[in-house]
Amino acid sequence: MAMKFNETELKKLAQKNKNFYESSEKILKHASSSFDYGKKYDVFISHSFHDAEVIHGLKIFIENIYSLDVYIDWIDDPELDRSQVNKSTADRLRSRMNNCKTMLVAYSESSPESKWVPWEIGYFDSKVGRIAILPITKTYTNSEEFIGQEYLSLYSYGVHGTNENGEITIWIQDNPNKYIDLARWVTGNEPIERSE
Repeated sequence: MAMKFNETELKKLAQKNKNFYESSEKILKHASSSFDYGKKYDVFISHSFHDAEVIHGLKIFIENIYSLDVYIDWIDDPELDRSQVNKSTADRLRSRMNNCKTMLVAYSESSPESKWVPWEIGYFDSKVGRIAILPITKTYTNSEEFIGQEYLSLYSYGVHGTNENGEITIWIQDNPNKYIDLARWVTGNEPIERSE
């Protein structure tokens, strides 16, 4: 049985990783010494900064399962100021999105308030087009269906569960019977219709 991502589970995962609590000075120093404009990523995670701890847990979850490089702006480019919509921040995000194969939109209750999420989706859709929504819920639910608001329903969505070998897997799906493993989706494959 596949299910949506849960906010509490992802926060717990983030809290186990002490790097989340590094000082701003230490993060900035590391970022300035290791910055690389040409770095390639498999996944760009678009999200509301209000969900920072949840998003950090999501990054850990994905990287623990797959050998994928996941970009999150405030982790990989911590000097960016997401509270300011300006040309410099937009240029950096465009550059990073151009170097990503796919985008996962972490959709939570905070997402509609974000200034950046709709802009990132629009830009990435026009450049690359490989976008999936990851619904993140506050409550546990067995429902794996996602009906997105407005334009979000145009995209596939992600849930997690286990595969036939019992391994934890993230499924990108159009509906519960049409899905594909995240690793295969990142390489350009589309969800496949399965018989019930």
